[in-house]
Amino acid sequence: MFDLIIIGAGPAGISAAYEAQKLNLNYLVLEKNLIGYTIYQYPVGLTVFSTVNELELEPNTLFPAREKPTREELLSYYTRFVLEKNLSIQWEEAVGAVEKISENHFVVKTEKGEYESRKVLFATGAMQHPRRLNVKGEDLPKVHHLFRETYPYVKKHALVVGGGNSAGEAALFLAQEGAFATLATFRKDWEETDPKQGCIKHWVKEPLEAQLEKNCLDVFFLGGVVEIKEREIVLEDENGNVETLPNDAVFILIGSDADLTMLERLGVEMKDSKYGRIPIYDEETFETNVAGVYVVGHFTEARHIAGAIEVPKKIVPLIAARFALEKSA
Repeated sequence: MFDLIIIGAGPAGISAAYEAQKLNLNYLVLEKNLIGYTIYQYPVGLTVFSTVNELELEPNTLFPAREKPTREELLSYYTRFVLEKNLSIQWEEAVGAVEKISENHFVVKTEKGEYESRKVLFATGAMQHPRRLNVKGEDLPKVHHLFRETYPYVKKHALVVGGGNSAGEAALFLAQEGAFATLATFRKDWEETDPKQGCIKHWVKEPLEAQLEKNCLDVFFLGGVVEIKEREIVLEDENGNVETLPNDAVFILIGSDADLTMLERLGVEMKDSKYGRIPIYDEETFETNVAGVYVVGHFTEARHIAGAIEVPKKIVPLIAARFALEKSA
């Protein structure tokens, strides 16, 4: 019987594991893919624009070659941290179901076995479940819901759909490396300047505008995507006019959602937030309405890396304190 099973080995799951280990809890982390898998899915060579202190699991332990780390440096940092701290993480082991047997008794079922635990913490990311446009042709092989690298698209017509940083970065990288790039976005997303609204951040927007001035990039103010064809894409502009553009590749980068299925089957109640549907949780303990079930990272509004790391530092000691109280009673 584990004290705590943590599902997911991204920054939130690693942070929770480290806190549990320091508090001598009997814990286990189960990860479907690789350590830091959300970061693994970032574009190759991407510079991560969070500051170093927001990404560190311990102060003064991340030392990138430049001011900000690359995707590769950050992945190496999290993997090395897991290995050096000897954290109890089993990766490439997907959790299929979580069942509550009774108070302080859960069964976590994976493809490799079953585990029992007193508490369960959900810390999985959301990039495995990208949002779709649900338009004709979206399942063509040239359509991608994740952007990894530019080089297969040199001198090809590549269109990026989206209004956030991921879409902006993809369009920028494509334009810089010789693709005929178009960013299809809503005007309000392009003109929005408040970082809290999920707009393209200034450090991406400014080089995008430079590419526009050099005629290396087009921006299409979108009303909607009508249809994706083998060699073309049909778009509706903001005024309702329909245009057909030559096209070799489409990147639909309009956000992603965490998989709520296991939480819903446990009876966890949901609410609507600016990020979409998320579990209802106590803002102090991050416990859901189902006693013993906790959420962090993409299941909450503290979903950026800094919050995903900091929240476990607060809530895992609360879980340990509850165990101590139950034991003394």
